[in-house]
Amino acid sequence: MIYVGVDVAKHKHQVAIIDDKGEIHEDNLVVVNNKSGFKKLYEILCRIESHTEQECQIAMEDTGHYNLPILQFLKQMNYRVYRYNPILIKEFSKVHTLRKTKTDKTDAMVIAKKLMSDFEKREQLSDRTSAELKELTRYRQRLGKHLALLKTQYTRMLEKSFPELAAYGQIRYSKYMMELLKKYPSPKRIAAAYEKTLSRFLGVSSSQIRPDTIKQLAKESIGYHSEITEFELTQTIEQMYLYEKQIKEVDKRIQEMMDTLDSPIVTIPGISYRLGSVIIAEIGNIHNFNNPGQLLAFAGMEPSIYQSGKYTGAGKMVKRGSPYLRWAMYHASRLVAIYSPTFKAYYEKKLSEGKHYNVVLSHIAKKLMRVIFYLMKSDEDYKEAR
Repeated sequence: MIYVGVDVAKHKHQVAIIDDKGEIHEDNLVVVNNKSGFKKLYEILCRIESHTEQECQIAMEDTGHYNLPILQFLKQMNYRVYRYNPILIKEFSKVHTLRKTKTDKTDAMVIAKKLMSDFEKREQLSDRTSAELKELTRYRQRLGKHLALLKTQYTRMLEKSFPELAAYGQIRYSKYMMELLKKYPSPKRIAAAYEKTLSRFLGVSSSQIRPDTIKQLAKESIGYHSEITEFELTQTIEQMYLYEKQIKEVDKRIQEMMDTLDSPIVTIPGISYRLGSVIIAEIGNIHNFNNPGQLLAFAGMEPSIYQSGKYTGAGKMVKRGSPYLRWAMYHASRLVAIYSPTFKAYYEKKLSEGKHYNVVLSHIAKKLMRVIFYLMKSDEDYKEAR
């Protein structure tokens, strides 16, 4: 067998090639991240396979988006490609040398040697739908973060230019108030506006601030007035509208994909399509995992264990897996403890044992992960325990 280690980078990839006897075929091969570079790598692999009459196995670190083009190319060429968590490669390197040397060349060789010595390696199975859902859910999270930052910026400007209105809590985020501020982005402009005009924006709902009230607040406002502040406020509101519109479009696409997948995990009380989509997307193909323990490790939700001599201790959660999956599981655990009778009883049992709320949530998250594993494996709907 021929073992190929690829150290992925932005503009070029370093490649090392060895066989199962330890003979080095390439230890300083640089592949440019373009079509001609990929073609060069393919020709070299074909030549080595033809000369040795052995197949190639290829490995690389799972380092985000940089490895996607070369991974796609190699899979199209029908190569078996394995991906390793960078932490595994780092720890493997420490075991095999005392030297503190890190270069692209040495990293590629370490990956090749890890592949050669890994007798339990499994090629990750993937499907296009779950891969696209993963991209979509992560994009949705990025949009949400941008919107949250804009809301903070919007509040900051209100506290500076119209502090009396900023004190009205959630009203400042309402659609009618944002429409009003977009038209009249300062107390000075609001004070000069007619009450009838303000009424058209504010409407007649009793939950809204009255037009005469906001006009009086504007007249007595101590806010700082600046044309630039007005300009910035107007632009910020327009950006918020844009992100809200995009988030709605993304949520619609996620809903459509979830309807196509028809996953059983959304039958668990408390897990919505929104939260369920993140869990499904991050897990990917459930057949990559043999047991719930592997899935817990993938999420970084298993405790660290230290054993030496007669001492054995369990430490804190390792948190080395997918942060997106871990985030979704903890939010899901909080909700299922409310809406699922089975999980609610488990939650109350752990609380009665004197455990801290966050520790109780971690127990629920682990139990929930095991349930999700079996539901996805068997493709069966969730049923409450009797």
